[in-house]
Amino acid sequence: MNAKVDDLGARLAEVKGAKLIKSFCYTCPWQCPTEVLVRDGKIVYHKGNPESPNNIGSRCAKGMASSYLPRDPDRLKYPMLRTNPKGQPGQFKRISWDEAFTFIADKLKAIREKWGPEAVAYTCHHDPNTVFFRHLLGDLYGSPNNYTHTSGCEQDRRAACLTLFGHVFPMHDFANSRYVMLWGMNNLGANQGLWESRALIEAKKKGARLVVVDPNFTETAQKANEWVPIRPGTDGAMALAMCRVIVDEDLYDRDFVTRYCEGFEGFRDHLREKGYTPAWAEGICGIGADTITRLAREFARTKPSMSAIFKGSGYYTNGADAARACYILNALCGEVDKPGNLNLKDWAPLAAPVVIPDSAKAKPGKPPLHIAMGYPLAPDLPNSRLPDAVIDGKPYPVKGLFVQSTNPVMSDPNRDRVQEMFRHLELGVAIELFMSETALECDIVLPETSFYEQAEIRNGMWLGPEVILCQPVVAPVGEAKPLYEIVKGLAAKMGWAQHFPYEKWEDWGELMMKDIPISLEELKHKGFWAGPVRYNRVPEGLATPSGKVEIRSQAYADAGFDPYPVFVQRTVIPDDEFPLQLTHSKLSMHCNIVTQNNPFLMEICGENWMEINRVDAAKYGIVDGAYAIVESPKDHIRIKAKVVEGLVPGCISVRHGHGFGHWAMGSVAKGKGAHSNNLMDTHTSPITGANCYNECKVRVRPAP
Repeated sequence: MNAKVDDLGARLAEVKGAKLIKSFCYTCPWQCPTEVLVRDGKIVYHKGNPESPNNIGSRCAKGMASSYLPRDPDRLKYPMLRTNPKGQPGQFKRISWDEAFTFIADKLKAIREKWGPEAVAYTCHHDPNTVFFRHLLGDLYGSPNNYTHTSGCEQDRRAACLTLFGHVFPMHDFANSRYVMLWGMNNLGANQGLWESRALIEAKKKGARLVVVDPNFTETAQKANEWVPIRPGTDGAMALAMCRVIVDEDLYDRDFVTRYCEGFEGFRDHLREKGYTPAWAEGICGIGADTITRLAREFARTKPSMSAIFKGSGYYTNGADAARACYILNALCGEVDKPGNLNLKDWAPLAAPVVIPDSAKAKPGKPPLHIAMGYPLAPDLPNSRLPDAVIDGKPYPVKGLFVQSTNPVMSDPNRDRVQEMFRHLELGVAIELFMSETALECDIVLPETSFYEQAEIRNGMWLGPEVILCQPVVAPVGEAKPLYEIVKGLAAKMGWAQHFPYEKWEDWGELMMKDIPISLEELKHKGFWAGPVRYNRVPEGLATPSGKVEIRSQAYADAGFDPYPVFVQRTVIPDDEFPLQLTHSKLSMHCNIVTQNNPFLMEICGENWMEINRVDAAKYGIVDGAYAIVESPKDHIRIKAKVVEGLVPGCISVRHGHGFGHWAMGSVAKGKGAHSNNLMDTHTSPITGANCYNECKVRVRPAP
């Protein structure tokens, strides 16, 4: 069967007179391996790689529409230099790559001499090939501030996994589970992680019970056995009350917690001292004490089981402890890294693409920004606090910023503050596919290749260790360059050319593959390498200080927080003047900056909207399909309304806060939908530094 399936791509290539190239899709961060058919330098067809465990040949709509990227006429084609003062609508002129590299190198040298290397930071979204920039800015320039986008994504979840399990990104073994409880996690609506979504549906077909805890009746909730319509920002209360039931009724796995958990006895006492009972939680989260008790018993008695979160339980200032409480449910029941549990996956041993000798490495004189800001538990930069460093010099000045494949002016809370930040920089560089809202605020804009025009080798997002390969299949658009060529050119101007000696991508690819059981040539033929799926790593010892699952976190205690999860109310509470809670959710057809200039996806979903419960709609005069004004104490937007039954009264849900309402980008994206992020003020998790997008109260009225 595999041979026949494998032949399909070759047969299609023969029929179309095309060349088949194995690659992967990078429309969203889940990187589904693909087969791309190319004829006369153009993509004529593309499909999922049928051998890949990530997607088993399937694709999502975003991935299928992605072949438009190399032919999008609005793509950036040349390096562009700002010609007018900051604070005005950006005007740019075309320059050469040599001029661009010289301009940036001169600025970097001047900033380092005056402010030190820590005054330059780098941040990105999809983190394609960012390891090259980390070698340039980190190893050679000496900046400790190389970051990705996690604070705008699943920062609370990631911090919880690191402190509890010592693992940065566990996978979900839905296929083998019999009881799955998802907290604010909408796999089927976000339409990413295709192998996980397929496994969830197949598990449910085989009799697994799916419970979704969410204020919104999401696409995943619609497939669930039970939807638990919790009040926004109260997940931690319900999870702690479930823990209390499991402990008090002796439903926990005594052997597991004794052998492999740190701090169980203290947690038991903590639950009792704080009064975290189902009756207490009922008044907070709006879920009956009987329901909370029943769910706790079901979860503990059904094995294998899994309690999981992603973004939804975050986005509040109390999200960090909510995440820990949700994951502790797994530890109490001994449901960690076994079949059907969270899987503490092994990573493939990919090597660095370049070798920087110790003698060439610069040592930063200051700690990374997240440490200096007072967020030692943050797994990534607290993006909402970056303006403090740029505008106010706190905790120390940041004068240069590289922004790659991300659009913080659009995607971070408090747009006004973010725009002001860029206007205070001595060097702002956007490395991007489009002239985005953020690019308009920068000094210089560099055109980057899309994933169809560049190479990348990286770890795959699957249960087992995996290497996946992206190969260039078409020529770059205009003069666009992949990041590894941008770094190579900039390094030469900085006097570091010898550290980036590659002439073609295969040169650094060979270095990365030196510890992988197959060669680069074999990887190019197959598209991926996958190792065996493993379970039961907990007895081997985890990468935590104690080597155990840390129900009690010494890291939390050292940082001045309660070592056990606690519940506190979110920061912003609706009132008489602004009576509704703003929440956010994703759209299945879009993913940040990559999709919203795509005419195929915009034809399907051409603008975002806000959802409102029927009762609230009647109260405030909102009509389904009509436009409404959503107003916060800070700003207001005009957005289409959808009146729904499946949403907790007292809140609205805006889809999607990270992208619509463009005033830049391209002809397809410009002006479509509503940009909600300036409704919010700057709220940051005090523990993890996560962006708290849902800390916002609003009122609604019909649009005139």
